Amino acid sequence: KSLHLRKITLIEIIKEKRMADKNSNMKKFWTIAAMLIILLIPMAFIFNIVQERINYKEDVLKDITNSWGKKQIIYAPKMLVDGRNKSFEIENYDVDIKIDSELKKRGIFKIPVYTADIKLKGEFYNTRSAAVNTPIVDLAGKNASFSINVEDRKGFIGQPKFRINNEAEINTFELELNKKINKNEKTTPFEISYKLKGSSELYVVPVGKNNKIKISGNWAHPSFQGDFLPISHKIDKNGFSAQWDISKIAASTNNQQAGVCLINPVDNYTMTLRVFKYAFLFLVLTFISYFIFEITSKESKRIHPIQYCLLGGAMLIFYLLLVSMSEILPFGLAYFICSLMIISLLVLYTYFVVTEKSGLVFSGIIFALLSALYAFLYILLLLSDFALLIGSLGLFAIICAIMYA
Repeated sequence: KSLHLRKITLIEIIKEKRMADKNSNMKKFWTIAAMLIILLIPMAFIFNIVQERINYKEDVLKDITNSWGKKQIIYAPKMLVDGRNKSFEIENYDVDIKIDSELKKRGIFKIPVYTADIKLKGEFYNTRSAAVNTPIVDLAGKNASFSINVEDRKGFIGQPKFRINNEAEINTFELELNKKINKNEKTTPFEISYKLKGSSELYVVPVGKNNKIKISGNWAHPSFQGDFLPISHKIDKNGFSAQWDISKIAASTNNQQAGVCLINPVDNYTMTLRVFKYAFLFLVLTFISYFIFEITSKESKRIHPIQYCLLGGAMLIFYLLLVSMSEILPFGLAYFICSLMIISLLVLYTYFVVTEKSGLVFSGIIFALLSALYAFLYILLLLSDFALLIGSLGLFAIICAIMYA
């Protein structure tokens, strides 16, 4: 009977201990959850810092573009007779643009700027249609004005050159040329050329009945923008060339454009913001790893909430290091250095402080986990087209590992 009572008492003690352990683990779980919520505050500060750097860069780039020339839009030439626009349409409109680009630097920031050689060629059509071949306006002896226009006139270099009716080329210090028309023709051919400075983007407004646009340059990473994509293009390390063939039917309004952007769509700040989106997930996975270590440790190691905060703070410092280093170094190299610094710090802290030199295996697990996480994230950044698929599979694998653990 005494043995039986002792057995019952022992069972009750074990049950009470298990219940106490479960309660303790639940308390620790909610403590960790509270730590994660607290760490959202410095995360917000770090995000604001990154955003401030982006705004500062935009201000610097705006200063450069204001000094050099803003993005340029090449508007079509116009023809007026006796000061009145008689709706002279452009028949065949050919635009040939050669871009010589370079990087303008201010401090640590760079922006591509360019000097463009622009040649416009076509004919002003002076009939209602091909069926009615009679000129609308009698041009003989009339004074005509031929004008050009761009988005930012400050970018003009030198004098525009006009050639009207295949006559001698005329230089002018204005954006228009006044000329007397000697013959009454159904078409008035023109050739206009000028040099123009601009920054980052260049567009052409196709307003002719038939528009052929060719843009080429020495920028190796162009992005074709606007309402029309080129029908053919070539890009290599030496530069690019692209051609558009746009009819009046397609270009139904005068607001449509075709052109090229010289800015890389993904810069170090964009990449940093993409990385930052995974910051909370990284914190959760790392904290779960330490929590599992706590509840499975044979030595009943307990990690203090302040230690969780230090671990989380170290992981958040990674993003500040990344944004600052990537302003100086290539993003891939900056990412590798910052990852190595943070992984080394966390592993050393885990081994010497958290486990008190008794958790070499767990420290190795943390090293492997963090290395895999940061490598996986970098792969996601590179595989932008398959990021959702790879990320979903990765998260599924992580959930499986957590459930198994």
